[in-house]
Order: sequence, then structure tokens, then C-alpha cells
Amino acid sequence: MLPEERRQRIVESLGESGLVRVDDLVPELGVSAETIRRDLIALEDRGELTRVYGGATRNPGAREPGQGRRDVANPLAKRAIARLAASLVRPGQTLIFDVGTTVLELARALPRDLAGQALTNSGYVAMELARRPSLHVHLAGGEVRADDLACSGPETEEFLGGFFADIAFLCAGGVHPQAGITDFYPREIAVRRHMLQRSTERYVLADSSKLGRVALRRVCEVSGVSAVITDAEAPGEVVDSLRARGVRVLVAPLDAVVPVAVDSASAGADPLPMELPVPHARAGS
Repeated sequence: MLPEERRQRIVESLGESGLVRVDDLVPELGVSAETIRRDLIALEDRGELTRVYGGATRNPGAREPGQGRRDVANPLAKRAIARLAASLVRPGQTLIFDVGTTVLELARALPRDLAGQALTNSGYVAMELARRPSLHVHLAGGEVRADDLACSGPETEEFLGGFFADIAFLCAGGVHPQAGITDFYPREIAVRRHMLQRSTERYVLADSSKLGRVALRRVCEVSGVSAVITDAEAPGEVVDSLRARGVRVLVAPLDAVVPVAVDSASAGADPLPMELPVPHARAGS
């Protein structure tokens, strides 16, 4: 089990009971007590728990995934990612939009006169896309998760099976070079796999806090997406590791302008976002 996956299991156990004990976690996770203590220190540094004698308790300031935490995390980074992702869209395309606040920011960043077809399983994203009169919006049905107005289940999967898309924009709970693209909600993971299957280009929108993290279950290998779009705060070692595995990583600068460049391999084609290097000063941060 990878360290980040192990730490996520600790956080989930904490969410269920409000208290975890080192002695209980040792046999459950199959590691030493010292390893568990290091995990608790790392999680406390991230604000996800408070250490106490023999274990840890829930941090009153922390929230579980799905309780609105994503609504306030890294807003500037998400907007930067959204602007870069929006630069990939061309008029007349069929686009798939996943759930999540970064995908919602992408919907807001699209031109008001954009024409084409849009598919989504998010009520919030559908409402934003519907502001564009030339964009035909198709909203999937299914079982609704209240905090994200996210639809999932067999009805959602059947809906996606009736379309083919040019681009899918996906969210993720974690992006890890070895563990792959991961997320927290199994029903939505199944929907996301259908999105991957029905699209030509597949972009994962993940702010820097998601890189190197492992959520509950795998969506796909990192090689299963066209690119990961992140922000300039992304850990340099994770970006390097993803690129070493052949994954294209697009890094959005945290300012109002998204530079574009033409790939030398596709001169004369539409401009593509520049793959900016992560500043060396941030490596390992």
C-alpha cells in the first residue's frame, strides 16, 4: 500500500469514528507503529487531524470529502486551470463535463457565444453551460448526490453510452504516478470510466493539492488520459514523475493570462497551451 493511500485510509477511519488508535491501525494497515506515527504527523501538518496520546482525533476545522471542502479550496488555482482548459475548446465540438468545482470553473470560463454540444452529469455545471445560447446542453439523469448535484448510476452510464465526444474534462480526488487517477465515490467512478471511453481527448483537471495524492479507488492509469492540467504550485517531483511515465502535464500560471504556443510537431494547427516547467524553487514543497 502506498503511503498516501494508507493516509487516506486513516482519514476515512477517522471520519467514521472521530478517533483512531495507533494500536488498531497497525494490524489493519500492516505497517509498524512508527510508520503510523509518521503518517499521523504528516496528516496533522496538512490539517486533517489532531494527534493525541496513542492516536488522533478529528480536526474540528477539517471536513470530509463531499461536505463542501472542495468549494473553498484553492480557488485561484482552479480558475487558472479552468482558463487553460477553456483554451483547448473549439467551436462546434461535443464536450463532456464531469462534476466538481474545477470543472464548474471551466464552464464559467467558456465564451458566451460558444457553439456545440455539451454533456454533463452535474446540475451545477449544466446551469452554467445553459447560459450559452448556442451551446446545446444535455444533462444526464440518475441518482443525485446533494452537495454536488452529481448524477450517477446505471441511468447516467446508459445516457453517456449514446454519445461520442471530442473532449472530456474530468475531475479527480488524486493523481499519482503509480496509483493513477483516483476518486472517492465508486458510483461516480463508474460514470467517469464511461466518459473516458466515449471521448477522443481526455483531460483531468487537478489543482496542486491533488497531485501525489491517492483517493479511495482507481479510475484509470495515468496513461489513460491525454493530459493532466494543474497549476504552478504543483509539486515538482510529482510532475517530473508523471512526465517520466509519458504523461503530458499542462501547468497553468497563477495569473490572468494563459500563454499559448504552437507545437513544432503541428505547425499551422490550432495553438496549444504551453507546457510550462514547474519552478525549481517549488520542487519538493
